[in-house]
Amino acid sequence: MKVLSLTEPFVTLIKEKKKLVETRSWKTNYRGELYIHASMTKPSKADLEDEELMSLLENKEMNFGHIVCKCVLVIVCI
Repeated sequence: MKVLSLTEPFVTLIKEKKKLVETRSWKTNYRGELYIHASMTKPSKADLEDEELMSLLENKEMNFGHIVCKCVLVIVCI
């Protein structure tokens, strides 16, 4: 099973289905299920101070160092 590591608060937004698109600088031929992992990296000060971004969390607890959900990679745009 493939795993994609991301930082918070974006992992929680994906888990809550509020973030549906993730961009990367590399391409992959892989399509199918993959796990979303929350890295141990703490959110940046700018992210924590972004009221619009943080309001999307609705006081949900952020995760660090865990696999938090599974998704399906269906499209890769170059």
